[in-house]
Amino acid sequence: MMQALMALIPLVSVFAVVLLLAGGAIWLFIRAGKREKEEDILMRLRSVSAEAAPTSDGVGSTRVENPLLRWFCHLVWRTGADVSAQTVLNILLIMAGVAVFALILFGVLYGLVTTAVLLALIWAWMSRQGALRRAKIIEQLPAFIEGVIRVLGAGNTLDESISAAAKENPEPIGPLFSSVGRQIRLGAPVESVLMEVADINRLNDLKVMAMAAAINRKYGGSLRSLLRSMIHAVRAREAAARELRALTAETRFSAIVLSMIPVALVLFVMFQNPDYYKNMWLDESGRNLLIFSVVMQLLGMGIIYRMMKSTGDGQ
Repeated sequence: MMQALMALIPLVSVFAVVLLLAGGAIWLFIRAGKREKEEDILMRLRSVSAEAAPTSDGVGSTRVENPLLRWFCHLVWRTGADVSAQTVLNILLIMAGVAVFALILFGVLYGLVTTAVLLALIWAWMSRQGALRRAKIIEQLPAFIEGVIRVLGAGNTLDESISAAAKENPEPIGPLFSSVGRQIRLGAPVESVLMEVADINRLNDLKVMAMAAAINRKYGGSLRSLLRSMIHAVRAREAAARELRALTAETRFSAIVLSMIPVALVLFVMFQNPDYYKNMWLDESGRNLLIFSVVMQLLGMGIIYRMMKSTGDGQ
């Protein structure tokens, strides 16, 4: 009886770690939803008052100097979660504590494997959410730019046109450009805000829009004609990308299966025979083989990921 209970301890511990990480993710997105609603209300109040002095909020609030923290922040912000960099840092510290707990509980080998698998799952889920949101933004972008052109035709400025068009568009592009319009009203240059949003969400079209805004502000010219050209370019590229994804669907699925089979086999062997990899890890040659296998697996998954990414729209 005691042996059965002792055998269940690792599974219960893994389940507890997964619940802890899942609870943190749920808390993150609940907080993001509440904050988005609060900021939308504040944005409407500021637009009514028409007098908003520049504050510390603005484009500088999303700039993070530390490159590692900036990478994690962009990964979180890309999913649409509107949380501060400090909140992301706190979540990273909690995850580091959970990783240390896993190393103490399972040992170095199993602790590292468990932590790596959980982090990989979280990263894959957040990357997937960010990719889906980005695809929706690109799909809605031509209609949004058409709205901007209509407002520009009435004699409004670009920042006023962006704010007006954002109110007429659904999620996710509506809240995204509502935030852009809010930062512009608080004093940030329109091209700087668009460039930063483009960097966070990996949208090269917004970089073109930012450069067009900068050129129009310095030298003048017809901004509406350039935006119309952008609409045609976005629609043509999306049609080509959809055709390419359809032609490579079978190949991409095979690549995913090939990447997951070794990981699944390792996890199966670990739970069926825990001493198998433990004995290999204690032996010097076995440990070197394990490290070499993990490095080669990660390298292969990276190559496959880059090949799959090349079938996208190139942004």
